[in-house]
Amino acid sequence: MTLLPYILIVGIALFGGIATMIIGNSKANQTSNPEYDRRTKQNLSKLTYVYVGAIVLGIGGFVLYLFN
Repeated sequence: MTLLPYILIVGIALFGGIATMIIGNSKANQTSNPEYDRRTKQNLSKLTYVYVGAIVLGIGGFVLYLFN
């Protein structure tokens, strides 16, 4: 069994975690944005769509993995 899938998954997770930390600590992220606060419902809707898409793609990839 090859290690490539595991290396890819760990690499993507590390990249995402590091990118999140960099963005979270950026100067632009530390200042308050009242426009963002007013659009909370719209922002949460968009985030929900992203998560639903990621879950669907993840399940699809898992099914492909199982049947190949």
